[in-house]
Amino acid sequence: MERLGSWIGYYPYRCRECGYRFLQFRYAIPPESPGKHSETEREIRTTRVRIRWKRKKRALLLYGFGALIFLSFLYYITRPGNFSGN
Repeated sequence: MERLGSWIGYYPYRCRECGYRFLQFRYAIPPESPGKHSETEREIRTTRVRIRWKRKKRALLLYGFGALIFLSFLYYITRPGNFSGN
């Protein structure tokens, strides 16, 4: 079941305190029951999600900038030139 879930983005998680095991979407914060998880574990999860989102944004900006430069280059080389041949 866990292997099938990992193909669509769901991965197994286990609470370090209570040992509860569950499947959760990779980039979501796992659900929490009141009193079952410590504040430190919540903070760690939140920080990890925030770091992943920053990495995604950075990659998106980098790829977008690279695509813009590539398209600008293509535009430049496909423009007709003003060649005067003698």
